[in-house]
Amino acid sequence: MSLTTIILAAGKSTRMLSLKSKILFKISGAPIIEHVYNASQKISDHIICVMSNPPKELITFIKDKSIKTAIQKNTIGTADAVKCALKKLPNKSNNKVLILCGDVPFISTKSLTLMVKKLDNSDLCLGTFNQPKPEGYGRVIRSGSRITKITEEKDASEKIRKITEINTGIICVKEQILRKYITKIKNNNKQKEFYLTDLISLLSDNNHKISSYSIKDELETMGINSKKDLVDLERKLLVKKATDLLSKGVLIRDVQRTDIKGDLRVQKDVDIDINCIFEDKVTIGSSSTIGHNCYLNRCKIGKNVHIKPNTIIFGATIGDNCIVGPYARIRPGAVLKNNAQVGNFVEVKNSTIGSGTKVNHLSYIGDATLGSNINVGAGCITCNYDGEKKYKTIIESDCFIGSGTRLVAPVTIAKGSFIAAGSTVTKDTPGGGSLTIARSKQVSIPKWKNKNIKGKK
Repeated sequence: MSLTTIILAAGKSTRMLSLKSKILFKISGAPIIEHVYNASQKISDHIICVMSNPPKELITFIKDKSIKTAIQKNTIGTADAVKCALKKLPNKSNNKVLILCGDVPFISTKSLTLMVKKLDNSDLCLGTFNQPKPEGYGRVIRSGSRITKITEEKDASEKIRKITEINTGIICVKEQILRKYITKIKNNNKQKEFYLTDLISLLSDNNHKISSYSIKDELETMGINSKKDLVDLERKLLVKKATDLLSKGVLIRDVQRTDIKGDLRVQKDVDIDINCIFEDKVTIGSSSTIGHNCYLNRCKIGKNVHIKPNTIIFGATIGDNCIVGPYARIRPGAVLKNNAQVGNFVEVKNSTIGSGTKVNHLSYIGDATLGSNINVGAGCITCNYDGEKKYKTIIESDCFIGSGTRLVAPVTIAKGSFIAAGSTVTKDTPGGGSLTIARSKQVSIPKWKNKNIKGKK
């Protein structure tokens, strides 16, 4: 059997109080709809997204992901939305259809796979969750073990409201069964809408086998209707991720103040201080420490590395036994070899810092290659951009770069060179222990101040 996933995303997002569609709001580093897509695309042969008056950003996302679209002109219920999607599908007797809400970002591929598997022995599988305090949710009604219908809370008696098994809104059903009964759903309700949940009672009344899959993790079932929901759900996820790392030997100083928004892979004995943010894919080797207020995005940190507070590392690779920060900014393309040091208020961009090399204070290193065992003094700059093109600076091993030096690329500082403080170097140096001094002649002009302020008050 093939599998088609229908993502329902035609809601008006009125409770978000925003001009932007709620499924485009980011959570855990990506739009809500992208999380739903990622979970389903791993097992789906086709994905259809049902929309109504979609914004440009959503259309772009759909095209980039090669998702089929269906337009629900009038938002008159979830059953009508599914009907719109079915028009985009060839009628296949052996097809399975998975129906998801576009605002439930953390449903897992594992749960969806297990639900689809249940169709081997049933006509429909309903995703459920045991909610101890089920206020606001539709209740799953059973006769013995057999599911008979779903009752919304507003229509429920006091007895039914005590039921803790709730409907998650996730359904997997055989396509032929869906096509047969979707047209039989009526809008006999106050809202005059066609509810997909009525499919359950229709199948039950006609003796079709309905199975269920109980989702264990509440995060997988939680939808987003408001900005408060968005914030609350992300906080729950972030705390869960941080807590999971604690159980794997990582020391998280405060799980409430550690934001893991991407894929963080950490070895044992890593120590992470408060207010750190991790986005995209980040790996950290064993026995490394991350100081407070650090931001790490798409980077690789080696073993026994000390990242000092308030440091930003984005798109870079840090070798073993390095020291970085505080207040350092390591930009994309930067590579720090083992035992390198980059200190306070240093910016490194698209450059390699060799083993044992130190750039400790207030410097900019851009489009450069630094060898091993180099000392770069405070306030040094690689002048890599002439307004049109960027050029390379090469500093070979065992050099000393004095404070306040400007290296105007393209330039090579040969092995063993000494550059005097305050120099502006525009030519290659000979190396071999030579000292290069490139300063303008110091001139003192007497009474300059008096001449230039004469007549001014």
